[in-house]
Amino acid sequence: MGDGVRNIVLEICVLLLAALFFYTGISKLIDAEQTYYSLKNQVFADWMVNLIYYSLPPMELITAVFLVIPPLRGLGIKLSILFMTAFTLYIGIVMTGFFGRIPCSCGGVISKLSWGAHLLFNIVFLIISISAFFLVKKKRKTQNSHLLKIK
Repeated sequence: MGDGVRNIVLEICVLLLAALFFYTGISKLIDAEQTYYSLKNQVFADWMVNLIYYSLPPMELITAVFLVIPPLRGLGIKLSILFMTAFTLYIGIVMTGFFGRIPCSCGGVISKLSWGAHLLFNIVFLIISISAFFLVKKKRKTQNSHLLKIK
């Protein structure tokens, strides 16, 4: 894959991830009451519910911002991998019946998905995150090799 195509694919990955994190962060803030109710219905301890409720929306928005600012993009991609891995593992564990029950899903448009569809959705975005990570890594390696040739 040429550098131009690689850069376009990277930009598409980053925009998809930024849109996802911006949407999820904003939707949690707009419908804060439903977000809190949904978290209380999950299998988390009360202290975790509060921690997630107050920290997750800002972290999702920060991740979205980092993704669109080139010097911070690498950190944004790493955060997206971390979040998507955690969310995907949680859904997978819920679906195994480990917690003894399957709680209702998240808020927003994603709440319309079944747990299986939500798992697939998350896996797709995890793959996009990992792909973006390797595309950035390849881009840096290519840029560094060009710098070495110039010297």
